[in-house]
Amino acid sequence: MPISFFIEQPWNLSPRLDSTLSIIYLGVFSTGIAWLLRFYILKHNGLVFQSQVAYLIPIFGVILGFLILNEEITQKVIVSLIAVIIGIYIVKKGSKTKID
Repeated sequence: MPISFFIEQPWNLSPRLDSTLSIIYLGVFSTGIAWLLRFYILKHNGLVFQSQVAYLIPIFGVILGFLILNEEITQKVIVSLIAVIIGIYIVKKGSKTKID
């Protein structure tokens, strides 16, 4: 980082209005609202559900890759997605155990 300060000398730069507004937008809306949603989900559904949300990322990645980038869905991909869904189901079913 000290080398980048020496080479780039950011104190000599003056940011443009559009770049400043984009940083504010990304900080407030994208990041801020995402964190508010994250804490809302955590409060209402618990930590186990919150940890399972990360397992949905590959599923949506495959779906969006197929729809937008015309990626091929092979049998290995389908088997992997089924394994992820079964894992989520098992964890969710195990977290609903009743204590009597």
